[in-house]
Amino acid sequence: MGMRVNILVKVFERRNSIIAWVNNKPILIVKYGDKFYGMDAVCAHMGCALLTDVNGYVATCPAHLAKYDVRTGELIEKPMVRPEAPCEYMQVKVPLKTYKINVTPEGFLEIEE
Repeated sequence: MGMRVNILVKVFERRNSIIAWVNNKPILIVKYGDKFYGMDAVCAHMGCALLTDVNGYVATCPAHLAKYDVRTGELIEKPMVRPEAPCEYMQVKVPLKTYKINVTPEGFLEIEE
């Protein structure tokens, strides 16, 4: 049973990704081709940045430029260490958790945990 997110699929007419807050955690939802993919939206490197920069199916961390495949959660390019972009949060494990995203008959997104 999925959890409906009050986001209409229409938002993807103008953009290919959004961040949805589900149970107080950010999930990146990406439309790639005609499919939707969901992935934890916090970088695994130092857990400090939201993955909001998406090109196709690749999400790039703004802090250290680590790249992730939103389809699998796998790290596809290692982070570049930049001491001027420190982070306060704990280490997150790779691959990032992914979620199945469905579209309800009413046109809302639904996340399967």
